[in-house]
Amino acid sequence: MSRNRRIFFLVLTLAGLAPLAGCKALIAYPLYLIKGDSIAAKYDELEGKRVAVICKSASAASEGPNSPESLIARQFSKILQERVSKIEIVPVEEVADWIDRNNWNEIDCVEVGRGVNADSVVLLDIEQFSLKDSSTLFKGRSTVTTKVYDIEQEGKVVYDAPTYEFSYPENGGRHTTEMSDAAFQRQFTKKLSHHLAKDFFKYDRSEDYARDATLIH
Repeated sequence: MSRNRRIFFLVLTLAGLAPLAGCKALIAYPLYLIKGDSIAAKYDELEGKRVAVICKSASAASEGPNSPESLIARQFSKILQERVSKIEIVPVEEVADWIDRNNWNEIDCVEVGRGVNADSVVLLDIEQFSLKDSSTLFKGRSTVTTKVYDIEQEGKVVYDAPTYEFSYPENGGRHTTEMSDAAFQRQFTKKLSHHLAKDFFKYDRSEDYARDATLIH
């Protein structure tokens, strides 16, 4: 049975119960099912812009294409490309190459943005990142601050999100015998990237309920 047909029969059923339970509450629920429950973007000015994504961490030990920073930058960029209208994402490799060529110990987001001809730069600053609660239990935890620099406004910070503390799975953890460290890291960074990216597009509240859904390897 299709979703629309199920909703139709639900509305008919609730209409019959309305005299017993009060019309307003019963009518509101099927309307919610039909319209959904959308959450507005916290910052919606990336549409139609060329955007560079930078993910950095206080940990100097994390480097390479499979580091948390690289995974988050690529996954976050992919989500923005899919969900933000007319956005152009500067390839993550192009951003990394430009930074490497300039041999910077401390990244200057504004200069990077100018160097790769971006209109805006999104900085994901990882203050804390871990994958385990113990030697036998996977539990991802991360603390991230997000900023947007508008290169067209001389590098002005136009969006500065509160520090975000994220954990996955939200309830409990995953035993280390169920999957490898690398597989769990990919899943954790994918979930983290999605929750960070949601600041920049409208989405349905049901996406928030899926945090502990079955892991996809």
